[in-house]
This record gives sequence, C-alpha cells and structure tokens, in this order.
Amino acid sequence: MSTCLAATALAAQPAPPVLQLSGNDFPELVVISRETDANGESGMLSCDRIRSKRIDELDPLWKQAVERIHLDCEDLGEHEDGANMAATVVTGFLKPGQVQFAGVPVAEVRLMDSELWGDHQYLLDRPFTEIRDAIKTFVESRCRAQSESSGALVTSDCNLLETPEGVYLQTSEVGGIWMHPSQDEPQRTVYAEAWAD
Repeated sequence: MSTCLAATALAAQPAPPVLQLSGNDFPELVVISRETDANGESGMLSCDRIRSKRIDELDPLWKQAVERIHLDCEDLGEHEDGANMAATVVTGFLKPGQVQFAGVPVAEVRLMDSELWGDHQYLLDRPFTEIRDAIKTFVESRCRAQSESSGALVTSDCNLLETPEGVYLQTSEVGGIWMHPSQDEPQRTVYAEAWAD
C-alpha cells in the first residue's frame, strides 16, 4: 500500500519546465579564484585556482537541467603583459529533454575560454541538415529584434553567410555566431558564439 502511495505521489509531481535558450545565455560553470598583488590587481591566473561548479552552485534553472560538469584546464604561462594565463574547456552534460534552443533539444553546453579568446557552444541533438533552416531563421529573427532595440551593438544586416562548413553571422569586430555539423558527432549540430582578440 505504501509503495503504491509513493508511486502515485511521484507521478503527481509536475515535470520540471524545459529551459528555453535563445543565445548569449550560457551558464556560469566555473569558479575562478584570482590572486591580487599589492596594488589590488588580479593578474595571476592558473589552473590550480579554477574549478568547476558543483551542481548545487548553479543558477536554479540550470541546476535542474545539468547532470554533470567536466573541466579541462591548461596553464598557458605568462602573457606579454606579464600576467599568467590559463585556457579552460568546461562541459555541462544536460539531462535529456530539459533544455531546448529554437525548439531543438540541447545535449551539452561547452565553454572554452582564455584571456584572448572565447568559444561558447550548445551541442544540439539533431543533424545540421535537419534543423539548418529553423535555427537560421531563429538566429536571424533574434538578431533583427536586437538591432531594433535601443543601444544594440549589432554590426551586420542579420543575414547569415553561407559557407561550406555551415552558416555564420558576424556580431562584432572580433566575433560572431557559427552553426555547423559537429565534427565528432555528425548526428548533432554545433551552435557557437565565439570571439578572438
């Protein structure tokens, strides 16, 4: 009887809402502890000061969507300005059915960062050829909506450029949005927002 009641109670609980992403809304998946010098400058950055967040440290909406987090870090040594640099690749593996982008299921979130570049990605759980037109229309329409808002920093006409690899939208002098098939998993699609100094 108690087993039946417990099963009924579990069945009655509402499913968590699906997190709907629109771009430029990546989660914070790492914690960085920077050293400061006598002047209060935080120029020292190394892998021993970077860790992945625990699930319970995530924003509430991401907390229910992320299954686990994996961090890789590489110390890059000293930059020309004297500051130490590190490069990180942190992946958030998502619970099936919990996150969507333009109506497409998202399997992973990948954040690749250093002081000189950034590449933030959603790994969409559908082939590029199947969803290309839908995500292209979604990104163009979001770009146009942003360009019409006051103070928008959109630098293009919002028409995506066709390339042999996929489609591209320049969003600034140093960055843009790329959408293309995943090289490692052709049945999946990469949506990437990247920049380089």
